[in-house]
Amino acid sequence: MMRSKKQNPVYLLSLKAWAFMKRDFRIATSYQLQFILTTFNSLFILAMLFFIGKMVNPQTPGLARFGGNYFAFVLIGYGFYQYFQLALTSFAGTIQSDQMSGCLEAVLGTQTKPEEAILFSSSYGMLVALVQLLVIFIFGSLAFKADLSNINVFSTLITFMLSVMVFTGFGILSAAFIVVNKKGDPLGWLIMTLNFVFGGAFFPIEQMPSWMQNIASFIPATYALDSLRMSIMNGTGIVALARPLGILSLWALCLLPLSFTLFRRSIRRAKKEGTMVLY
Repeated sequence: MMRSKKQNPVYLLSLKAWAFMKRDFRIATSYQLQFILTTFNSLFILAMLFFIGKMVNPQTPGLARFGGNYFAFVLIGYGFYQYFQLALTSFAGTIQSDQMSGCLEAVLGTQTKPEEAILFSSSYGMLVALVQLLVIFIFGSLAFKADLSNINVFSTLITFMLSVMVFTGFGILSAAFIVVNKKGDPLGWLIMTLNFVFGGAFFPIEQMPSWMQNIASFIPATYALDSLRMSIMNGTGIVALARPLGILSLWALCLLPLSFTLFRRSIRRAKKEGTMVLY
């Protein structure tokens, strides 16, 4: 016997996702200035990076393999780093916001699974951040003539999706920490700091001393940003990116199940201890 449309799991999930999107859209439209200010701040930072790039030697080790174009190098690093930062912090931010408003228990007390609730609650913010990312790239290309014409769209999309999965895993781990400890998120801070310093968002990894390069080899942002630059600036295909993409896939396969498991356990613990409504 065929299921009706309303009993279809995919249809029900899409309804839940749409409900969360509508809720967050209504909230966001009350703070339209925030989107504008955040976008303008990013564009001003790009302008600063463009003029800094004028002082960078194109033959700098680690930069020459990308054609010596520092601005395109840092445009990709800064743009995607901003997005990955949001992927890491938005989940914990959603939990904290719901705790402060007193609706966390109501949201997680519905038939929606905890992992679905945390993903859907952050989906609108991720979509808005994607729009900001596109604005950054368009502005960099038009205003400062960043050459992104060699882009391999397929390998860029694959790298981007794997990278988002990795940082989503970190973000949900951070959210689990917030559910249990309420205030303060040293886990998210540590992860973001390590990826910021060692991931090569603003400078080539090759410029680091050897001990820092060794640490960078264990940082997922290193492989994410390097692969994105290779696929966008050099047009590198999937086969040539097999090693970094394999490492990102391994990170995602390990992190996502672990993060969802720990998040579910943190919710059960908070309900058992009666601390869900505390902040």
